[in-house]
Amino acid sequence: MIRAYRQRIYPTKAQESLLAGFFGSVRFVWNVALEMISRAYSERGERMTYVDVSKQITILKQAPEFAWLKDTPADAYIQKLRDLDRAFSNFFAKRAKYPRFRKRGQSQSIRFIFDHRHTGKVSAWLKDGEMVLPKLGRMKLRDAQDLPTAMPKMVTLSRDSAGRYFVSFTVEQEIAYKSKSGQAIGIDMGVSYLATLSDGSRIENPRALDQLDAQLRVQQRRLSRKQKGSNRRQKQRQRVAKIHARIRDSRQDHLHKATTQLVESQDVICVESLHVKGMVRNRRLARSIHDASMSEFLRLLDYKAGWYGKTMVKVDQWFPSSKTCSCCGHRMESMALGIREWDCPECGAHHDRDVNAARNILGQGLKQLGAGSPEVTRVEMGALASRPKPAGETAVNEARIAKRM
Repeated sequence: MIRAYRQRIYPTKAQESLLAGFFGSVRFVWNVALEMISRAYSERGERMTYVDVSKQITILKQAPEFAWLKDTPADAYIQKLRDLDRAFSNFFAKRAKYPRFRKRGQSQSIRFIFDHRHTGKVSAWLKDGEMVLPKLGRMKLRDAQDLPTAMPKMVTLSRDSAGRYFVSFTVEQEIAYKSKSGQAIGIDMGVSYLATLSDGSRIENPRALDQLDAQLRVQQRRLSRKQKGSNRRQKQRQRVAKIHARIRDSRQDHLHKATTQLVESQDVICVESLHVKGMVRNRRLARSIHDASMSEFLRLLDYKAGWYGKTMVKVDQWFPSSKTCSCCGHRMESMALGIREWDCPECGAHHDRDVNAARNILGQGLKQLGAGSPEVTRVEMGALASRPKPAGETAVNEARIAKRM
């Protein structure tokens, strides 16, 4: 499989200076190319292709006043122009907005291409726990022992707004499947709890933003009082960026741990396909939904299930999981969001709203797979039958017998 890696690196002061020049050069090429394309279309009605822009950049590099562009590897310019070409493709396909000019204060990135014909050994780019890049030399990695020795075709080196440096790349790698557990689970996403499982357990919502919200507000107010363009504003902007980085890292760490545990313990994972863009239109819940990062949770589950040979089933978002009784199948006409517990009028079973929804998602997901599929036959159906029953579920059979009598 194609697996991506992202690792923090620690360049020296001299390497940071070189990288600042590289970032500035590729940013300049991006802005110049974007200006060329925009003016050609607005003034002459012409559309410049990737090849046309590349030729113009090559001519520009020959000018004496732009001789500093030759200090950056030429492959970096090629990749940046390809990024711009992809940005325009996404714009015309209505998947993104019109490309924007890049600023110095934003996150920066540059890609290096490894030529396997001139590198010799396959592991030549990793030496003694350090990474070797062209024109930069060795750089210290945070956890070099976790990286594969196979040489990638391309490496992206980036700097985020908090001033941290990262390296990311993809390699082809064989990933061993996890052992089968013979279990299936249904998951109902929420805000109070990140996820409620069909066995009655819950995954806590870390609320990473709420934990640092007071500190973030103070630093943002200080930033608003700093004069634009001053050094103090730049330093304060980095303080705010570091808080955002802590929030993002805390949230991502929790999501990775939760999804890995689920994939390792379950063979079939049934989830509800969510339309998060529609959900965040609710102004009262938008902040909490964004903080919970439901889409990222489902994305991590999806690719990890594919890695480890597990099955993930997506149930339609319009499936009435919350207002359908998981015991007898009775469906309520409507159910307000504020109702967290309810009693089924048909069989009398008492339900927790989220647990009941997770059980219905599990049943619908197994139904979508089909009773004869290998994934379902591997699941121990007895374990599903012996799940913790809500209060009143034992009265289902008694109610049916009373109806017959």
